Amino acid sequence: MVKLIHTAALAALVALAACQTAPPEAQETPLQELLDQGARAELAAQRCESYTSLRGDRKLRDASEQIYAKARTMGADQSDIDAARLRARQQAQIRDTLVGNEQTCDELSVLPAGY
Repeated sequence: MVKLIHTAALAALVALAACQTAPPEAQETPLQELLDQGARAELAAQRCESYTSLRGDRKLRDASEQIYAKARTMGADQSDIDAARLRARQQAQIRDTLVGNEQTCDELSVLPAGY
């Protein structure tokens, strides 16, 4: 019975995740993409320390700070950064359910080119 409930909940999450696609006119702007990269790096540094080394955590923190600084020069403000952080946390929670924490951390820890 518990396995059936778990399977049903997982199926509901998969269906919900499939509905989360953005329409073509609402695709991410380069600024949003940059903010999301920074938020993912910051989140990985906060919650994935058991999967990365201390050196890896520091690199992720440094990268997120550099990305946020670049985004600010492009016109981002604190509310934009906070929105990106919220998106990153929500996406990570969904990924945790679907593939587990270790795989989610692997995905979050991938830095964009140049960092």
